[in-house]
Amino acid sequence: MQPDPTITNPPSRPELLAPAGDFTCLQAAIQAGADAIYFGVGELNMRQTARNFVVEDLPEIARICREAGVHAYLAANTIVFPGELAALRKLLAAAAGLVDAVICWDPAAIGLCRELGLPFHISTQASVANAAAAAFYRDLGASRVVLARECTLAEVRAIREESGIEVETFVHGAMCVSYSGRCFLSQDMFGKSGNRGACVQPCRREYLVTEVEDGDQYILGQDYVMSARDLCTLPFLEELIEAGIDSFKIEGRNRNPEYVATVVGCYRRAIDAHAAGALDAALKAELMKAAEGVFNRTFSAGFYHGRPIAEFAGSRGNQAEYCKEAVGFVVNYYRRAQVVEIQVQNYSFSVGDELMIQGPTTGVVGFRPEEIQIDGKPVNPAPRAAVTCRLAQRVRIGDKVFRRVPRGDRGYGE
Repeated sequence: MQPDPTITNPPSRPELLAPAGDFTCLQAAIQAGADAIYFGVGELNMRQTARNFVVEDLPEIARICREAGVHAYLAANTIVFPGELAALRKLLAAAAGLVDAVICWDPAAIGLCRELGLPFHISTQASVANAAAAAFYRDLGASRVVLARECTLAEVRAIREESGIEVETFVHGAMCVSYSGRCFLSQDMFGKSGNRGACVQPCRREYLVTEVEDGDQYILGQDYVMSARDLCTLPFLEELIEAGIDSFKIEGRNRNPEYVATVVGCYRRAIDAHAAGALDAALKAELMKAAEGVFNRTFSAGFYHGRPIAEFAGSRGNQAEYCKEAVGFVVNYYRRAQVVEIQVQNYSFSVGDELMIQGPTTGVVGFRPEEIQIDGKPVNPAPRAAVTCRLAQRVRIGDKVFRRVPRGDRGYGE
């Protein structure tokens, strides 16, 4: 099979692909400007510890995405065991006509997609790292390959040009210290396989190393040599666009809605700015500042510019500049008056504080209250009671309310 000549032309604007661990994150991704979302159903995906969806959610996911003009990709990208073949068939049959593609790599999943007429993308779990491998999957009927994270930018460009198939690469999020999809540490220590999406990340921990001959001991914790930094490509995003990558994938189906909203929003602005010839150093600095405000383990360029041995590992946990405190929940929203009523249960808030309201239909709505009232009378800060604030954007009863604060300032207003 010869490469499709329509594929070899680099896209003027790559697809922005966002993670969706639940309906709140799904809405947050769409609101932030994602062109496509990817999600898991049940356990046959590489994020078993995510909230995930159930089969019965598929029609609603399809409806939401189609109304927004957003593509939906189902991740079914684990190794499949013999006793799971029936469940896999049931899942893919239910997804037929409701998703735009299935992300997979096990031959059983590929075979079922071919049988059911489901478009499929080859998961990064297949470790596609050369044009011959990409062409092999192209000839099997795949419409896209998600390349191995270990590919350099030059290798990515060559694979796309030589294979004649769409390529997708990760642009932001967590990375594995091992070769993608080949780590057995979690399985050996806890019986939770990373290749089954159940990794408990023992690489992120401190270790006591003992020298055998003299018994000297060392704690490997200061630099967390096995804990890979998060990938961030905002500083050189134009290089990825110009390399002809078809889809930019953001990792994060285990992360919270504000992470999805913030990171997707940053990359949306960067991609659009590049298309308008306005992606300059000032905008990059602004977007980096925003990305640093949500969960991260400090950033690296990944493998795009080579094999970053000395710069690959970093911190153990979250290095975000901001965190969130649970305030309470939405009691009511008065659409005509554009007023939200909030039941303050935990942390308080004051006029001018940054609040986030999150819900499965609402997504993520941020605002700073200009006034807080109880029975029409101003109060500041808000006591543990039902209070009202003006809010132009609609929210829903039961939505959760959080206060966003700089790390280190937790407990303000208690």
